[in-house]
Amino acid sequence: MIDLVNVHLSKDASAVVERMEATVCFDQKITAAKFALAYAIKNHFDEIDPERYALPDGEGSNFNFGTLDPDGQLSMLLRALYPGTNTPYLYARALMVFGLMKLDARIEREGLQTISALM
Repeated sequence: MIDLVNVHLSKDASAVVERMEATVCFDQKITAAKFALAYAIKNHFDEIDPERYALPDGEGSNFNFGTLDPDGQLSMLLRALYPGTNTPYLYARALMVFGLMKLDARIEREGLQTISALM
């Protein structure tokens, strides 16, 4: 399977990114998306299989992985966490969308918190 060059978030995940950018300490959408990926790994690692995660759509924000992972560190991290993957950026997209939806549910339930409280 060929890995992604660009990541398209789902429409709902993009709405979460936009709200986080507007109300939390993220100056760019890409930073909020990366935070959501880290949130998913740290707090929900056992709940998601990125290889089998069904993304609802690809109608949301678009990021290029050259910008998202310019030094390849994210790719190396995902290959270490998921040794069988040849498509770390497909995994990254799944983790971002999953993490954004989990963050949205948490913010809805508990209210907006500091970034450190979310982790």
